Amino acid sequence: MNTRKLNTEVLLWIALVLVLSYLCYLPMFLEKKGIHISQMLLNSKYLFITVPFLVSIFFTLKHKYLKKWLCTLFVEKVKLQSISSCIILASIGLSFSIIYCLAVDEKNLFTNSYPSVLAAVFNCSYLFITALLEEIAWRGFLLDKLTTAKGKGSALGYVGIIWVIWHIPMWAIRNSLGFNEILIYSIWTILISLILGILFYRYKSILIVSLSHTIFNTCFITPIKYNVILLASILILSFIIFNKKTGTA
Repeated sequence: MNTRKLNTEVLLWIALVLVLSYLCYLPMFLEKKGIHISQMLLNSKYLFITVPFLVSIFFTLKHKYLKKWLCTLFVEKVKLQSISSCIILASIGLSFSIIYCLAVDEKNLFTNSYPSVLAAVFNCSYLFITALLEEIAWRGFLLDKLTTAKGKGSALGYVGIIWVIWHIPMWAIRNSLGFNEILIYSIWTILISLILGILFYRYKSILIVSLSHTIFNTCFITPIKYNVILLASILILSFIIFNKKTGTA
C-alpha cells in the first residue's frame, strides 16, 4: 500500500472510530440534558470500548489480511525481559501509592479501590480484557500504520493525541469531569500512550502492552496529578539516560 492510500486509510479509521465512539455516549448526553432515553439506548455506552477494535477488524477484513494481522500481533513470544519491565512498572506504581498513603495518612486508598481479594481479581481481569481490546486497535493497528506512514516519533505523538480525543466523551459525559480535570487526564493519557508505544516498539508483543496498560489502571491509584508528575519524571529520566548512553557509544 502506497503512502497516499495509507494516509487515507488512517484518516478514515480515525474518523470512524471517533464518530462511532461519540455516538455511544450520545444517549447519556441527551439524558443529562433532560431528554427521556430508553435503557437500551443508554446501554450503548458499553460499546464504546469495542469500537476501535471492531473498526480495525473491519479494515483488515476489507483488505483481506485479518489472519496475518492477528498472527503478527500475537506471534512474538513473551520474553523474560518484557515480564521484568512489567514487574518494574507495577512496583513503581504500588510503591508510589504506598508512599502517598503514608505521607498523607490515606489509609483507605487501597481498600477503596479493592475492597476484597475477589474484587481485585475481578477488576484486574476485566481491565486486562478491555486493555487488550484497546491495544489491538490503538497500538496494534493505528500506531503500526502511522509508523509506516510518518515514522516512530510522529506516530507516537499522533496516537497519543487521538487517544485523548477518543477518551473525552467518557470523561465529560460519564464521569462529569470539568475542564481542569479533563486537562490533567489528557496529560496522563498522553504519557501512558508514549510508554505503551515505546513498549510496543521494543517487545512487539500486544500481550505485554496490554498487561502494562492494565498495570497503569490498577497499580497507579494515587490522585492523578501526582501520577502525572511521577510518569513525566520517569520519561524525562529515561530520555536523559538513553541520550547519555547513545552519546558515549
